[in-house]
Amino acid sequence: MHIVDANIILRYILADDANLAKQAQNIIESGTFDVPTEVLAEVVFVLQKVYSVPRDEISKLLRGFASDTDAVFINEDAMLRALDFYAATNFDFVDCALVAYHDSAKAQIHTFDKKLVNFIARLDNTDADKKLP
Repeated sequence: MHIVDANIILRYILADDANLAKQAQNIIESGTFDVPTEVLAEVVFVLQKVYSVPRDEISKLLRGFASDTDAVFINEDAMLRALDFYAATNFDFVDCALVAYHDSAKAQIHTFDKKLVNFIARLDNTDADKKLP
């Protein structure tokens, strides 16, 4: 099993350091590798907070990364859905992942966050053909 950390993904996507970007490219193009949810969350955080990348662009970048490489996101269906929620809402990525677990696996989410509870309720009450976002 091969796992990459956030720095490898960030250097690969951003190519902001030629040497590190080339090393990241070599690692990423060498075969299949796993991207744990924690790593994906860190990449989202850094792109938003450090590089000021807009939420919808982060979602597009990471979806493209997943489809253009041999990356295997752990809980991939849920993580891709979390990227959709992230692009369409103001929730942080971890909350979007929780909503995605609820949406894809019917996980019961226990939280004191009323906005999150309301969002999940709205999602549950939305016609299946018109799922948010």
